[in-house]
Amino acid sequence: METELYESDAFTAKKTSLLSRFQSDYRFQKGDELYIHQGEGRPLKVRLIDVRVHIQPDGRLTRELLSLKL
Repeated sequence: METELYESDAFTAKKTSLLSRFQSDYRFQKGDELYIHQGEGRPLKVRLIDVRVHIQPDGRLTRELLSLKL
C-alpha cells in the first residue's frame, strides 16, 4: 500500500511536512514509534498519532500516517 508519513501539529493533528513516502503492507497503529534514517547522524524518532486509509476512485488504497517528533 502506498504510504505517506507526515509530521503533524501537536494540537490540531493537521499535516505539516512530508517526512517519507514508501510502499508497505505493515499494519501501522496509533502509538507505533518509527525511526527515520536520513543519512549520517541519529535517526529521527516519531510516534504515530493517526492512521488514515483512503480509497481512491480507481479502487487503490492509500494511507497517511500522522506523527509527532520525539
